[in-house]
Amino acid sequence: MNIQQINSEIAITEFLASQGIRPAYRRGADWWYTSPLRPAERSPSFKVSTRLNRWYDHGAGEGGKLFDLDLRLCGSGQVRGTIRLLSERFSLSQANLASQRERHTPPLAPGAQAEAAQAPGTSSGITILDARPLSQDSLLSAYLRERGIRHAIAQAYCQEVSFTLGKKEYRAVGFANRSGGYELRNAWFKGSSSPKDITFVDNGAKSVCLLEGFLDFLSLLELRPRLPPRSNFLILNSVALAGKTLELLRQHKAVYLFLDRDEAGKRLSDKLLRSEGKSIDASAFYQGHKDVNEYLVDWKQRARRHRLRLGH
Repeated sequence: MNIQQINSEIAITEFLASQGIRPAYRRGADWWYTSPLRPAERSPSFKVSTRLNRWYDHGAGEGGKLFDLDLRLCGSGQVRGTIRLLSERFSLSQANLASQRERHTPPLAPGAQAEAAQAPGTSSGITILDARPLSQDSLLSAYLRERGIRHAIAQAYCQEVSFTLGKKEYRAVGFANRSGGYELRNAWFKGSSSPKDITFVDNGAKSVCLLEGFLDFLSLLELRPRLPPRSNFLILNSVALAGKTLELLRQHKAVYLFLDRDEAGKRLSDKLLRSEGKSIDASAFYQGHKDVNEYLVDWKQRARRHRLRLGH
């Protein structure tokens, strides 16, 4: 892939999302961000035109294409390295989309397919090669830091997993489920290996926290570091797997729900609150955000802007 292909085939909004940078608001084809190139600002002045796939920073009076932006964010003078890294990310992103199309199945339940990267019991097309401890200096740990999660938290629950998808080999943050499969994430990939299953973190506690994904689980530990060992944790890894949790939930005296605040998450919360008298909706603190991780990223960004205003 050359520079022209990078600029035309990779969306700037997707690149920014991979860096943990989300729009402040959208107006038609224009997405507005707090500038990632300058110190914190109160009013978003960094615009991305999704129609043209171009960016313009009104505060700095400059703009350009994706390649220009990546050089600004990652440092100039690294043209070859930037081309290689963006090409690898794009290749993996396309492989992920192809894999999801190949394993498309009818919805398991109304709304379930949208949340499930992979239907339970289907083949992911992923072959795990190796799993090793997560290195603090790796790009994968850097990706987790962009999501607000420190290595000190992640290393206890995640590994660096090498896998093949199609004929190519990749690496991702791996989070194991109870059946030996992995949830796999990096800046440009979201998938899972077979078998797909839930994850239960047993601390011998009488209460349990229920979450949809492992990034939300790690985010909760960032926000509430004293929860372990006072609570166990159940991670669905897909809303479609909620039925597998019922027996475990009934073994606890209290079930705290930290589910996504989208339609599927709200439906599951309502169902559990109606059917399980011990269930407690604990999602109020991230109201206005999709999930725990989105709240964590926003909270850390606001804290950083506050420190910059104070000159720290």
